[in-house]
Amino acid sequence: MSIGFNYAALSDIGKIRQSNQDSGYAGPNLLILADGMGGPAGGDIASSIAIDHVRGLDSLAESPEDALESLRTALGQAHQELCERSSQDPALAGFGTTCIAIRRSENALTMTHIGDSRAYRLRGGELRQMTNDHSFVQYLVDTGQLTQDQAENHPQRSVLLRVLGDSQEDVNLDESHPELKVGDRWLLCSDGLCGFVSGQTIGKVLYHSETPQQACESLVELALKAGGPDNVTCVVADIVEDAPQSEPQVVGAAATDRLAQVRRQLDTLSEDTLSASPDSPDPAATDARDEDESFSAARAAVPTEPLEEETQVPKFRWGRIIGVVLGLLVLIGLFLGALRYGMSSRPTPPPTATLTSVSETESTDTSPQKEKTETENPSQTETSKSAHPDKS
Repeated sequence: MSIGFNYAALSDIGKIRQSNQDSGYAGPNLLILADGMGGPAGGDIASSIAIDHVRGLDSLAESPEDALESLRTALGQAHQELCERSSQDPALAGFGTTCIAIRRSENALTMTHIGDSRAYRLRGGELRQMTNDHSFVQYLVDTGQLTQDQAENHPQRSVLLRVLGDSQEDVNLDESHPELKVGDRWLLCSDGLCGFVSGQTIGKVLYHSETPQQACESLVELALKAGGPDNVTCVVADIVEDAPQSEPQVVGAAATDRLAQVRRQLDTLSEDTLSASPDSPDPAATDARDEDESFSAARAAVPTEPLEEETQVPKFRWGRIIGVVLGLLVLIGLFLGALRYGMSSRPTPPPTATLTSVSETESTDTSPQKEKTETENPSQTETSKSAHPDKS
């Protein structure tokens, strides 16, 4: 008995965005979804890079351990390329991507995940979310500081704690080996779907759709009816016996030649334009540089002014926040020290009248204490607002 994937993938730019930063891949032994970030040019490049590095693993792995090691290696290479491009080109600083990948071995699935894109499994009419969002808001939910209802409308729900790219730190993946069971239906999706369509509705659509293709079409249609403010991408696969033979499907940014327009623009540049600047590099020297052709075109693709509706998703940096908090504490400590020194050095008034002297002494003793209290309380408030526990 041969067990495999019956799969489909679909991506839509949405109703507001002017570029699709999602990428998806569905093949006989591999499912991938990536949601890029970094502006109208950087996001689509980032998600495409992730797909390009992983899609070569679309073959039956010898074992779950082999599948996991191969996914770790491929995603690590994608992360390294993203970091290199970001560090060499300031215009690409901050770009990165989420990524979910599922590879099949003979008797198991192996899943790696980073970011806030999601994987769902429908089994026996019950939908289960198989991934945990690597977002700041999800961290607050996990630690009991927010309810799930509050998280859905939180203004920082798009702040990610873990992504591929944008940081030289090692990749920190969630890894698992879900059971491979005939009859299960899997969904990988970007937050353009799960951020605007409820889990209950997603489950109903997956349950009632006859084929993976029908499920993809219905889910994308629902996201668009909800307003379609973001790119939406779905990869659906059924675990079946005697899986039909079909070609892999690539959708979203990875399915297009994202640099074709840039190449056409470079071809139309005149030599006069290139020589207008005295600092322009010599064409022969440019050809001789040890630089990837696609990276050169990618650099040219980045616009000087980002579109207003394209919002870069920041990567949450604990180091900067902790540094700010420590700086505030030092400043407050210096202020309190100066205040105590000033109060202690004040001359004692002459005791010309006993009642007046006692009154002045009480005023002198209590006033600094009040000022100290009023000064310390704001510092405690600022500390509680700014400092959050780090998440490994």
